[in-house]
Amino acid sequence: MTAERIAIEDVGAAVDAYLAEPTTQDHAIGPDHVLDLAAAVAAHPFAPAIVVDTESDEPSRRMAVRAALLMSRPTTRSNSD
Repeated sequence: MTAERIAIEDVGAAVDAYLAEPTTQDHAIGPDHVLDLAAAVAAHPFAPAIVVDTESDEPSRRMAVRAALLMSRPTTRSNSD
């Protein structure tokens, strides 16, 4: 079995993209994958609540989104992308 790795920079860029626009869907993760950022955060057990909590600070929001994205599964890009 081979494990594909996603660069930490790609995860950071995805977090930035989500925080800038929480409805972001098909976000490129590395050269071969995409991730629906909005769905990934929505599916996480606690990230949605932290992101909208007005008392949550920026680092807490970033960590919640990062956790949600790391627990999600990107899909392989189609050749037409």
